[in-house]
Amino acid sequence: MTHTWIAMVFLAGLASLAESRPLALQTGDRFITVRTKLYADGWRADPAAHASTGDYDGLDRLLVQAGYAEVDYCSVGKSDCVLQYTRGNTCLRLHTQGEEIRSMKVERWTNECREKGPSEAQNLLPADVRYMAQWRNECADFEQCKGADAYLLRLRKKYAQNTAVMKILKAYNRPVEIYPDTKK
Repeated sequence: MTHTWIAMVFLAGLASLAESRPLALQTGDRFITVRTKLYADGWRADPAAHASTGDYDGLDRLLVQAGYAEVDYCSVGKSDCVLQYTRGNTCLRLHTQGEEIRSMKVERWTNECREKGPSEAQNLLPADVRYMAQWRNECADFEQCKGADAYLLRLRKKYAQNTAVMKILKAYNRPVEIYPDTKK
């Protein structure tokens, strides 16, 4: 019985080593370069990243708009961001700093899974779809409604096979009208 238990623990250890191959990351590496390496190594954006809040402001708004759905959150002011990836059952939290996407650099990383927020059960849609809903509701405030419409078209192509997501995206059939035509 004891030998069986030791053998099971040993095999579980080997399996976890196989799953968590060492990362070739270094502090100070550019985020965009690191992301390319992560994707090449089989890491993918955590589909539920940013689910605990659902609001996008500042740099996290820019990241999601640029297609970086892995953003968990970004702080305001210092521009620290946390990005969440998964590979199988393994997690990777990447901490970056930088005020613009092209200048973001890796500060550190961990294999911790992201913290789940109390409202997470309410946010079951992918991060980029939740962002789209927020952006469409606020685009007139930022004079970005044409950009919101273009982003909506990209999302429709991306999620064409996902009926739950398409149901949400089809609710935005008409372009946003900033200055509706008042003539009849």
